[in-house]
Order: sequence, then structure tokens, then C-alpha cells
Amino acid sequence: MEARMNVKRRLVAALPPTVKRLLARPYDLVQTKRANRTFRARDRPSIDPDPDAPQHVVLLVVDALRSDVVTEETMPFLASMDGTTSALTPSPWTFPAVSSMLTGAYPHEHGAIRAPNVADEGFVLPERIPDDRLTLSDYFAAAGYHTYGGFGHDTPFVALSGRFATHDLSHQLDASAADVLADHEQWITDRSNSPTFSYVHLADPHIPVTPPNEYWQKYDVDSSIENLENWEYERTLEPDEAAERYREHRWRLYRAAAEYVDDCISAHIESIRSILDDVTIVVTADHGELLWDHVALDQEQFFGDGCVDHGGTPYEALARVPLLSDELPTAPNDGSPASLIDLAPTLLSSIGVDAPEGTSGLDLHADDHNPRSLLVEGCLGPEERKAVYSDGDKLIASESGTTLTFDLPDETPVEFDSASTETLRSKLPPWPDSDIGSTNVSGVVENRLDALGYK
Repeated sequence: MEARMNVKRRLVAALPPTVKRLLARPYDLVQTKRANRTFRARDRPSIDPDPDAPQHVVLLVVDALRSDVVTEETMPFLASMDGTTSALTPSPWTFPAVSSMLTGAYPHEHGAIRAPNVADEGFVLPERIPDDRLTLSDYFAAAGYHTYGGFGHDTPFVALSGRFATHDLSHQLDASAADVLADHEQWITDRSNSPTFSYVHLADPHIPVTPPNEYWQKYDVDSSIENLENWEYERTLEPDEAAERYREHRWRLYRAAAEYVDDCISAHIESIRSILDDVTIVVTADHGELLWDHVALDQEQFFGDGCVDHGGTPYEALARVPLLSDELPTAPNDGSPASLIDLAPTLLSSIGVDAPEGTSGLDLHADDHNPRSLLVEGCLGPEERKAVYSDGDKLIASESGTTLTFDLPDETPVEFDSASTETLRSKLPPWPDSDIGSTNVSGVVENRLDALGYK
């Protein structure tokens, strides 16, 4: 089977780009129809929702969105929403993070985690959530809600394929937020009188970063700089003038994309609120994005790859995400941070459904809860690094034995006494096994994921 897959991948790789683009739309239609069939074939219980449950629930996820750009200057609409910009993602890249959002479990618990030190000779994604494990969207469906998954790129679709009655995958590599949200608006408008649950994943801050020209101009981004939409960087502590210019304009482009997404979400929410009488909306990110954060520290302690992009060392710019809603609580009432694993139990509680056994997340409606530590785990490679948060302290550890400790919120490296460090280390889950399985993808999808930086 693997040999046949490799042959298909080589054949697709050899196709001219124009042919690949022509194949994309029919291919995605086939994949979404297959995912819809998988959803229909899954057994689910029948659940009666609370009579006061919201009729429509929308979960908007922005890929690779740093919390520190959710400001009045760059993202004024998101900044105006109730919520927090200090929630934690359970994983520093999309596949395990979105799997955790929909299960309320950490990657080491639901299994959608990449094997350590995996060879780069072929494309490897984690295994999907086990088919017999029901997710947030499955429980909404069991409660009579029509469910929708809209995706701006392939990775979240591959991770969550088969979990919605309707899957909508854009066939464009750089699908815009406007296009993805327009598709969602049409779908939900057609079902305005029926209960719905929507998961909508926007890709715009993720490479390739291509907001409309007006946003390039507003942020005075120099479009002549080569490969600015992707990544062109050197792991150097003393960048030359050209590298400094690249970094500055890459930051400008990132903020331009963030403002574009904010404008699109603002217009979308205004529109659907004018159509729907009873809608609960949550906006979050699957993870943040590193833009030359902790360059020296990462080169010294790890691999030097954790300071740019995502999937690497879980520093704060990558681990912290916005969690925003005008209808739902977005943090525990004791002032401790929320995690995206809290989304599933909190959203289920909003419709009167108890979270299933095995859920690690909290129902944020609850008046009290036991103190807890929070985790960020499941790096993309080359070696697993995990972060644990407890009582305002943070520890990052690698499987090879490197340990870093930090004071928060500034993430200042400090040395804790040995007992405190060991207490934090003891809260880490086991390291992943080398025999963890993987999800095979077609050559078409592999080619697009390669362009998205996942290879």
C-alpha cells in the first residue's frame, strides 16, 4: 500500500502546476463527499439539548494568530470582543491542536500526535482521532444540530475529516477569509430556522501570507522582497541589513494579514447576526506564530528552529492564543488561564450536554474547580518539547533532557531551585512512543501541505 502511495506522490509531483490547479477542485469535491459519508456512517447517541440552548453555535478559528496582534490598532473588532488573549493552545501546530479543541483532551490523550524523530523521507502526519471517539461536533449532531466544517487549508480538514455533516474545503492554496466566510454564510443562511454548529478555519496569517493589495499598501510592505509571503530567513544572532529588512517587512505583512482577517470576521459576524436571532460565537486561534522570538535561547538550548513559524518550541508567542466570546465564559473564575481543551466541555454545557468521560478540559461555566497545571505538547519536530504551566511558573523540557524555566508573564528565563523544577517536570506526561502511527494523504494534498510549510 505504501509503495503505491509513493508512486502516486511521485506522479503528482511531476505534474505541471497548471494541471495540479485544475485537479484541485474536483479532487476536493471527492474528498469532502467522502468525509460527509464517513460522518453519516458513524454511530451516535440521541441527546435532548437544553430547551434554552442557543439555536446556532459558531466556532471561528484563525490559523497561526499571535495574541499580541489582537489590539485596537491591528484587530479592533476582535479586541472589542469579551474574552482573553492569554489562553493556551494544547499544541504548537494545527493537527493536534484542532483535535484537542474538538475532544477536550490533550494530544497524548487523543493520540493525534506526531511520532518523535520521524524521518523526513516522505510526508508524515499524526494519526487522526480514533473513529470511535466522539467529538464536539458529533455531540452537537447527536443533539439535533446540523454541523458544518469549513476549511481554508488542508491540515485541519485532514485532522477533522468525517466529523461534520457538511465539509467545505477550499481548493485554493491561499484561500482568503472572505471566500471561506462567504461559503459559511450561505450554508448557515440556508439553515437559519434549524439548529446549527459550525467550525470555520481561516488560514490567512499562515504561509503563504497573501492579504489583498490594499493591506500591503496600508502597512507599507515592500513586495519586492523575495519570498516574503513564505519564509526566507537565516538562523543568525546578528542578521545583516538585508535580513533585518526582511524581518521588519515580514512582520508588517503578518500584521496586514491579521487586520484583513479582523475586517472579514467583523463583516461576517455583523451579517450573520442580522440573519440569525439566536447565535453564540467563539473566536480563537489554533496556535500562535513565532517571529524571531528567543532566537539566541533556542539556538543555544534546542535546534534553532523554534524562533520562526510554528510547530517548534512552545514559547509564549506560540503557546498563547485569543479566546473571545460575547456569549460564553472564556476563562476560569479564579483568574487562571483557559486552555483550548476547555472549549468542548464549555460549548457542550451551553446546550445542556455533559462532557464525556476522558475529557481533561473544564466547563468554564463552573463556579469552582480544582487547581490544575496546563500543557502544551506535540511539536512538529525534530524532537518533542513540552511546556507545563503551574501557579504562574513555566517549564519547557525536551525529550533529550534540556529543561528551561521561566517567570511569567514576561517569559524571563530564571533558575528555580531543584525541588521546584522537579515538581514541574513531574507534571509532564510521558514522551511519545516511536511507533505512533500516521495518516496517509494523497499526492495532491501532500503537494499543498508542502507549500504550506509542513514538510
